[in-house]
Parts: sequence; C-alpha cells; structure tokens
Amino acid sequence: MADINLSLATRTTLLQVQRARALIDATAQRMSTGVRVSVITNATAFFDARSLTDRAGDLLGIKDKISEAASTVGAAVAAIDSIISLVNQMRGLAVSVKGGAVSGAVATTVTGNVVTDASKKVTSEIAGAENNDSFDITYNGTTTTIVNQNGDTFDDIRDKIEAISGLTATVSDGNPLVITAADGQDIVITNNVNDLATDLGLATSTNGSLATNTLRAAAETQFDSLRTQIDNLVNDTTFLGVNLLKASPDSLTVTFNEDGTAKLTVSGIASDSTALAISAVDSADSFATDAGIDTIVAQLDAALTTLRTTQSTLGGNNALINIRLTFTENLITTLENGAAKLINADLNEEAANLLALQTRHDLALAALGLSFDNGTAIFALLQLG
Repeated sequence: MADINLSLATRTTLLQVQRARALIDATAQRMSTGVRVSVITNATAFFDARSLTDRAGDLLGIKDKISEAASTVGAAVAAIDSIISLVNQMRGLAVSVKGGAVSGAVATTVTGNVVTDASKKVTSEIAGAENNDSFDITYNGTTTTIVNQNGDTFDDIRDKIEAISGLTATVSDGNPLVITAADGQDIVITNNVNDLATDLGLATSTNGSLATNTLRAAAETQFDSLRTQIDNLVNDTTFLGVNLLKASPDSLTVTFNEDGTAKLTVSGIASDSTALAISAVDSADSFATDAGIDTIVAQLDAALTTLRTTQSTLGGNNALINIRLTFTENLITTLENGAAKLINADLNEEAANLLALQTRHDLALAALGLSFDNGTAIFALLQLG
C-alpha cells in the first residue's frame, strides 16, 4: 500500500493528539488509583513512602495493645474509687452507732487463789514462784504481759493488772485475786515465763457476756455486707483476663514502640478486704463496745490511706499510658500523611489537568479536521483514538 503523504503541520498536529491521549490516560490512571508516583516513575519516593506506611502499620498493632492497657488500668482506677466510697460508707456506719446505749452485759470475772497477806511478796508466799515469772492477759484485742519482778507483792500484781484499760482487779487479806471486765468481753490468760498464772490460780474467763444493742447488731450485719461488696467489686475488675486488684494481683507490661525498648510494667496491688486488713465484725460482735468500734475505725482509716496510695500509683500509670496512646495515634497520622505527600495524587489538581488535556486533545482533532474530510476513515480512527 502506498505511503500517505502528510504535511509538516499535519504531522505536528498528529503528534500533539498522540501526546495528549497519553497524558489523558496517565491522568485518568492517577485519578482512579489515587497514586501519582510508582516504583518506575520515582523509586526513591515510592520506597520512602512504603517505609513510612509499613511503620504506621506496625504502630497500629501497638496502638491497639496500648489502648487495651489503658482500659485495663482505667478499670482498676475506677474500682479503687468505688472501694474508697464503700470504705467511707463503712466508716460512717461504725461511727454512727458509737456511743449508743447498751444493756444486758454480764461482767467477766477471773478468780484466783485465796491470798493470806496481800502485802507480802509473791515469791515468799507461793512455792515454786520465782522472780521474772510472767503471764499474758489478752483483752479487747490487746495482749499485756504481767511480770513478777523482784520484790513484787500481791498488791503490786493487782496494780499491774488494773493498768490495763477496761479491767479492774481486787485482792485483800484472806480473799482471792479477782480480775473483772465490766463489758463482758473474754479475759484470756496464759502462762508466759514458767507457771505464774497457774501459781496464782488464774485461768481464762468463761462467764461473761457482751451487752446487746439492736442498732449495733444491725450495723454489724450491714458492715459485713459492705465488706463483701468490696471483695465482689475487686473480683469483677478483671479486664481481658487481667485483674490488678485481686488477692494475688496480676501485672501488666505495656510496649510503646516497635522494637520493645520503651515499655512500662504496671504491678497489681491487692485491694480486697483481707489485703486492706478490714475485719468482719458480725461474728466477733465488734460493735458491742465503743472500744471495739474504735478498733474497726482505725482499720478503716488505715485502709483509706492504703487505697489513696494505690489510687495515686495506678492513676499515674494510667495517665502515662494515655499520653503514649495519644502520641502513638498522632505519630501514625504523621507517618500516613508523610507517605501520602510522597506518592498520593491531588484529585482536584488531576481533574483540572484532565479537563485541560481533553480540551487540548479536542482542539487538535478539530485542527486535523481541516486536513481530512470528516467522513474519511482515518479521521474516524483519530476521533476514536
């Protein structure tokens, strides 16, 4: 087939149409993929963007773990707040019944052997008794050691017993040594050094009974119920299998970066009623006396101090974890934006370019129309192209 002879102007116009078509195709591809750079067009930018995207992907997994850790520690902090509220409620309950009238107490008494002369030395009147012999008296939760020191008389032993708050003691010529607890609490007596208690005829009391008070008894039941709620709350603080407050608490290690060089270990702190040393009161009838209530209030005050320390420790860890969570989220966004700037196409710009290229293409075709009849096959092919 014979060659087609084209003028220089026509050839130039044809080249413009060809270039415009190629640019239109490239622009359309950038708009469809959203990417303006490929490994072929700019390998450096492409692989830099890939590195940034890969790191962002790694940090996404780490961010999820940090978020889980923040929720776990946050749950423990919230639980501590609730436990503090319960302990304050228990304290208020105990204080509210203190000082109320009680009735029905039967005094506890311990009666020893008859003493011939109360002013004489114990060692001279009792065979086998020696200096520095001793016995223990446990009353109202406190143990006191009574020592027969050199030269002590029966009167001296009585005075040492009377020094124990809540107890009275009497002894006189021809009468036994008698120890009394007016509130009805037990008086527990045990030998310490040798057998001084036995020598004096003193043994643990069994005859007293505590005073009764309906209001205090009801308060004891309610107190123990609140104590149980503390334990229930602690057990319910488990989050994703981790419990930072139970009797044998878990610990939690949080990793903040890809190579594991930045991490934080949050050690659990047992915060149940046993760990806080809060005693049950109902079975022990601890509210029967004001002294017993004072003992429980002291336990609650110590528990509140412990809980506030725990709250501060876990709260500080929670704040740090949330700071790192925010930092990681921002870093991921920065990496993704950096990768986008390197390779992503500006769709608005590409749309404008496509419109300009299409216009240039159409104008070139119009110019070719002056060189070829509109009905010719070659012109039709150019329009399709």
